[in-house]
Amino acid sequence: MFSLFNEPAPLVLLALATVLFLGVEAWRRAAARAETHRTEAARAEAELETLRDQNWELAEREERYRDLVKTQGDIILRKDLMGRVTYVNDVFCATFGKEATQILGLPFAPDLPEGETPRMLGSFSGLAVPPYRVRFDQRVLTVAGPRWFAWEEFAVRDDEGRLKEIQTVGRDITDHKAVEEKLTGTLDEAQAANRAKGLFLAAMSHEIRTPMNGVLGMTNLLLDTKLTPAQRSYAEAVKHSGEALLSIINDILDYSKIEAGKIDIAEGPLDLRGTLESVCELLSPKAFERGLEIIAEVEPQVPLRLSGDETRIRQVLINLAGNAVKFTEKGGVILRARLDSYSYTDDKANIVIEVEDTGIGIEADALEVIFDEFAQADQTLARRFEGTGLGLAISRHLVTAMNGTIEVESTVGRGSLFRVSLPLAAVEPAMPRRASLNGQRIIILEDRPILAASLARSARLAGADVRLVPTGEALIAALEQEPADVLMCPIDTAEGPGAALVARARAFAPGIDALVLLRPQDRDRLPALIGQEGNPAMFQRIFDGYLVRPVRASSLLARLEALTGDGATPRAEQSRASEQTEKKRPEAWSARLNVLVAEDNEINALLTRTLLERDGHTVRIARNGQEVLDALDEADTPADLVLMDLHMPGMDGFEATRRIRALSDDRSSIPVIALTANAMADDRQTCLTAGMDDYLSKPVAPDALARMLAEWSNRRSDLGLAPADAARANLA
Repeated sequence: MFSLFNEPAPLVLLALATVLFLGVEAWRRAAARAETHRTEAARAEAELETLRDQNWELAEREERYRDLVKTQGDIILRKDLMGRVTYVNDVFCATFGKEATQILGLPFAPDLPEGETPRMLGSFSGLAVPPYRVRFDQRVLTVAGPRWFAWEEFAVRDDEGRLKEIQTVGRDITDHKAVEEKLTGTLDEAQAANRAKGLFLAAMSHEIRTPMNGVLGMTNLLLDTKLTPAQRSYAEAVKHSGEALLSIINDILDYSKIEAGKIDIAEGPLDLRGTLESVCELLSPKAFERGLEIIAEVEPQVPLRLSGDETRIRQVLINLAGNAVKFTEKGGVILRARLDSYSYTDDKANIVIEVEDTGIGIEADALEVIFDEFAQADQTLARRFEGTGLGLAISRHLVTAMNGTIEVESTVGRGSLFRVSLPLAAVEPAMPRRASLNGQRIIILEDRPILAASLARSARLAGADVRLVPTGEALIAALEQEPADVLMCPIDTAEGPGAALVARARAFAPGIDALVLLRPQDRDRLPALIGQEGNPAMFQRIFDGYLVRPVRASSLLARLEALTGDGATPRAEQSRASEQTEKKRPEAWSARLNVLVAEDNEINALLTRTLLERDGHTVRIARNGQEVLDALDEADTPADLVLMDLHMPGMDGFEATRRIRALSDDRSSIPVIALTANAMADDRQTCLTAGMDDYLSKPVAPDALARMLAEWSNRRSDLGLAPADAARANLA
């Protein structure tokens, strides 16, 4: 039997060491395995804790989602591809009074009020194309009665993009719809009020313009008769008061159209130089009456033809220049136009038009509100200048409608400058002005500085050598120093008659030509002013021609070229030709016509008859539309033209015109011109649509009536006959 104690000592020790080693190794391995198990247990515990957290977060998120769905107030339902409901929220159940168990797995469509267009909720219509959403409003029946809902449907797809379900969300918008309907009702009421206001203004305009036509027309006729100075003063006061009232009416009508948003911008061919010059001519009587000059200047860089709304631009200029004349007591008013910039890519020209005066100026605080409605520079009860305060507000609206800007600069006591910038299309580019007056020496008397400076600029642009002299003595000194070809002076100077100044000048320069500058009313004073009453030949011996202020640049150059050119006309012949041209009245352009006037107002009928007969026309008056038709049937001499009032008892002007156009013979092509107190924006187009050929608004100016008759003299309307027949008639 083996015994450890029987072995030698070394072996015993070796065996014990081996046993000890093996035990330690076994313990180490066991400890390592235990540590591994503890680590794995800790990791498992950590993962388990993570899972617990995730489950808690998921449960919380789900609960939050449920609460969100429950509390948001929107209906939510889902349908599968077969149209069966797969989900509804509590709001759905509360809205339609159904339990989820009653609706899940079944189709659903809400009941609709009578007359409502049915539409299937959760249909696939419209979901196949982007944005894969459909929105619509619908009124449905709920437990609370009819309610408006805004529905939104969108497709729900799986991970592979296949259509899985359709989700529909409905939001109650009943209150919103109620507000919307109320606003619509309010808007309708406002529009009805605007229409009523427009009808009221149109009616009042007509009713005021009808007697105003008689007042102004008869006053003009009265002023053409022989009156005592006192009588003429009274008649002119009536005329000026009537014109002021008419201006107020026009301002109110313009403002009402702007307030109603009825500003129509009609672009067409625009001669800017002609527009500025015509505005000056229109305002010149009032300017000359106040001792002012009014002139127009257009820089040569401005295109010859532009595209723009000439009527609106003219209206703005009349407002600005009219104010300038009213608020200026000494000096004058200048209308300027210049090219600010030009775009060659689209042929757009930015045109700047300035209206400058030497008037009283505007206070700095008034400049801030000067373009506001009913604003006036002087708001005190003691203000000297009357007006509605609408002119500048209207101008601002019109300029803005034309995509332009308007601004003002002013210094109290020195004057104001209004600047309008407009983008306008260039139709015909500016042409370089030919130097037709090269080498010509011109002297201008500078006793009216604004006028003299303007004339000098125009002549210099044509190549002339121009000198300005302030007095007669300075003129003589200038002629002694260097001779001149032409002398220009007003008919009345600060030193006396212009004729006397010309006589003094010819004592030093016998060959000098003389042009005299007149106001329109000065023509009849020429013989008396030169001391030879009733002897116009004396005028021809002293003056070589005359120009009527405000002077058009083209007239100035033509007159100077005629005087200084190689083929210059002798003095006497040129003066006679000038006088004939200036004195030619518009009515002389027209043949003598047989005019049928439809007018129920006795005063206006008398006025129109007088104006027409004064110019040599034959007149027949009809009191209503039926009398117009009877006159066309009965007249031995057919009428050449009808002046048609619109509002007449029995048959009005519109119906009468329609019946004329329906006639089967040549009478259907008689020109019909509306002559009416209607002055609203659409009245002209209404007349043309009814078959009338043209339009005149009362009060009608005699020259405007004469020009209209001249335009339609020997013409036929193309609205009655067939176009080919009308063309042959017009050619004939």
